[in-house]
Amino acid sequence: MTARLLVRATLLLTLLMPGAGTWAQGFHPGTAVRVNGVEISNERFDAFYQEYRAPHGINVAGRGDHLQKLTQLRREALDQMIEQELVRQAAEAQGIEVGGKEIDAALAEVSAPFKTPEEFTRRIETEGFTEDSYREHVGRMIAAAKYLDGIRASVAPVSDAELVTYYQNNEHRLTLPEQVRVRHILLTWKPMGTTDDRAAIRKQMAPILDKARAGEDFAALAREYSDDSMTARDGGDTGFFHRGQMVPAFEAVAFALQPGEISDPVETPFGVHILRLEERKEAHLLPLEEVREQLREHIREENMEAAVEQENERLREQADVEILIPLERPEKN
Repeated sequence: MTARLLVRATLLLTLLMPGAGTWAQGFHPGTAVRVNGVEISNERFDAFYQEYRAPHGINVAGRGDHLQKLTQLRREALDQMIEQELVRQAAEAQGIEVGGKEIDAALAEVSAPFKTPEEFTRRIETEGFTEDSYREHVGRMIAAAKYLDGIRASVAPVSDAELVTYYQNNEHRLTLPEQVRVRHILLTWKPMGTTDDRAAIRKQMAPILDKARAGEDFAALAREYSDDSMTARDGGDTGFFHRGQMVPAFEAVAFALQPGEISDPVETPFGVHILRLEERKEAHLLPLEEVREQLREHIREENMEAAVEQENERLREQADVEILIPLERPEKN
């Protein structure tokens, strides 16, 4: 993650954390963890944890077997807070400087969702910040992001030998699956005012299938008859797809056809289809020369993230971390 993205994500989270203000004021009714002597309050941790837990959609009042998962999430949230604090301290020790214009830009971005500057000011004040203390807080986060960017930038370029080795070890990941391209005509299930509407729709498809098998242009038939508005204008062309991208019945028939062959009617939840196979691509390994530079960039991205992880581990191993709260406890809403 770049410095800009890291700062934006962290700032937005901070503004949503009701406990962040107590940390900014230096007021700790209780301490969750002490990192090299720097205390992180219970309020700040609880707020961070609530935000961290939210995307997982676990109801804390639900089944008792959720407790193990919630405990895991509490551990992960606390580890993430410790990691962030260690990076902040490392950036401070390295003397990373942050310019006023950088802080101004970050503040402008994080305040943009608020209707007025006054609303933004009121919000940070409810979190316990003054304008000056919040500005200082933003500067520290930018410095931390710069520190991580420096770790990433220190990673060496990927050599040709490393590239070839990675390619050989990951052929399964670089093999494109079998793909087909079909044209289809769809008559959707809809009210027909008959005693058996589905039978009536099947009957409508019969003369269309006869025309297709008699040699009439399938694309023209699709433009005239198909109810699939997304493909009808292109003559029913679906484009290439691989297994797992279409509904099972449609997909099974598509992959069983030979080029130029027209299927019997196929029923899916959408309606009745007829298909014509236009083209098939067998599964094949992407040539190295075709993906060389994209693969080189991918490997370097992996190496950069590994370097960040290694640095986080180094900081943690050298740190004096005191966890002062139990991580296994009954949850509260």
